[in-house]
Amino acid sequence: MSMEAEPRHDTGAEQQDTFDDVWGSAPASPTAAVSNLDAPSGAHPGDMPRLQAEHTTAGYREGVTAAKATSIQAGFDEGFGLGAEIGSLAGQALGFLEGVANALDGQDEGVSKQAKQTLEAARAELKTDSIFGPSFWNTDGTWKFDVEKLASGDEEILFSDVARAHPLIKKWTEVVDAEIARWGLVINAIGDVDEHERQPSPERVPSSAVPQTKKALDW
Repeated sequence: MSMEAEPRHDTGAEQQDTFDDVWGSAPASPTAAVSNLDAPSGAHPGDMPRLQAEHTTAGYREGVTAAKATSIQAGFDEGFGLGAEIGSLAGQALGFLEGVANALDGQDEGVSKQAKQTLEAARAELKTDSIFGPSFWNTDGTWKFDVEKLASGDEEILFSDVARAHPLIKKWTEVVDAEIARWGLVINAIGDVDEHERQPSPERVPSSAVPQTKKALDW
């Protein structure tokens, strides 16, 4: 009784397809970087945008709650404020890293383990009690970290400037950017949330909403 050998698959291309199905194929995706990985096992790439959206929404809500409780944020503009922006960015990072960890589950053991460890580290550092803790905020609600104006054309610091300058947000945004570069991903509308879940972007919040100095934000 003879048995024919099973056909071999290009597992590197399959692994890249796992990401391309979600974020779109990059013009020159570095498939060689993952050519030694096994085909995905149990990964659900279609869940990755959903994970990011869910984490972003959850982060938005937790950010609002935590900010109110600690008097860090005040002066909402149509329901959107500093706490919500910080929470949303934290949620985006967590959602992305969870999606990557899920997609790599069943891949090369070392790569999969690293992705899971990165996710766990992010979860530990991006908890609300860490983000909104006394290490980063004064008792009067002002921030302890340096903030630079990032948006061009605005004279004063915006919510988004403060949120992106937060040391933990800045750290994990850089980690996400590194993962995007590592896998050659093209991110389209990442972390989008339904319109009813979010109010107008903080980039368009009046500049008076966040003073250029470290003056406390009053309710």
